[in-house]
Amino acid sequence: MKRSVIFLVLITLHLQGCNKEPGPGDSPYDWPLSSPSAQGLDRIKIDAACKKAGELGSVDALLVLRNGYLVAEEYYNGYGRDVPHQLWSVTKSFLSALVGIALDKGLIDDIDDKVIDYFPEYSYAGMDPRFNDITIRNLLAMRMGIDREHNNLISVLTKDNWIRETFNLPLLYDPGTKFSYNSLQSLLLSAIITKTSGMTASQFAQNYLTGPMGIEISRWGSDPQGNTIGGYDLYMTPREMAVLGYLYLNGGVIDVRQIISQEWIDLSWQKTCLTDGSWGVLTEYNYGFHWWIGKMQGCDLFIAWGMGGQFIFCVPEHDLIVVVTSNPDISWENDQEYPVIEVVSDYILSAL
Repeated sequence: MKRSVIFLVLITLHLQGCNKEPGPGDSPYDWPLSSPSAQGLDRIKIDAACKKAGELGSVDALLVLRNGYLVAEEYYNGYGRDVPHQLWSVTKSFLSALVGIALDKGLIDDIDDKVIDYFPEYSYAGMDPRFNDITIRNLLAMRMGIDREHNNLISVLTKDNWIRETFNLPLLYDPGTKFSYNSLQSLLLSAIITKTSGMTASQFAQNYLTGPMGIEISRWGSDPQGNTIGGYDLYMTPREMAVLGYLYLNGGVIDVRQIISQEWIDLSWQKTCLTDGSWGVLTEYNYGFHWWIGKMQGCDLFIAWGMGGQFIFCVPEHDLIVVVTSNPDISWENDQEYPVIEVVSDYILSAL
């Protein structure tokens, strides 16, 4: 089934303020430009990366940034630098930053707070008592205990209250015990931000994250109750996406302003799974707090990762950021992601 079916349901039923497609607009954040060679990268390999990305056919943009400079920028399939792109789960890493900010501001007391305490209205007779054990930490690490989203997300999105339906889902695992990726956990985090701040996550981001970063959210979908979705359907330009990578590589600081704490970055980039995975050139991959972690070419990577080949790769030891957007109209079982990972490994990281 096409992933776009999900968003046909979304747009038709519940998205608020989304009656038109986002249009072009310049980001206030202006990346300084440089050349690959001036920033210690092999120009020939970077040029080859841009060429190979275009040949894949699915890639819409490829940006390479090193030492805070934009050294390569290519667009494909009719996209351009000022055209916002629909993002899937790259969105989750922006949401993770919002949770960290809410924690820093004291709006959330502790990531070990019980989630049900924020949603007493959804408690019901006969509820699985394990719902009382789910913590914010569990949501961030995708360990709430529900099935993976392939098996339940579409059915939930057809209902008139997605949070209520999430609390009605069966818990297949004890909370905290098993990684099971599901964007409904991100929706709960978004709603917790709204409960504690009085703002939607999108508004909270504009006030405390994206606004101070000098970037703009062109659109971010909502559930029927007006909660920002949290885990996907964020629109922004690739240049704006790159600023999140820069924020995390720069200790949470943009223009001498501390936007998120170094402590939250460190916590978000810690492994939460007991064992690492391996996928070809990507080794030792794991999950943090709505960030992916791994290694390629001997480099530690921290990745905002969206289905279909949307990425913000952060390589702290080399002060390197790679941003990729790709065709969002795809199936669950798409084959767009791994070829992008190979381009980053074989061309960009090898250019160091």
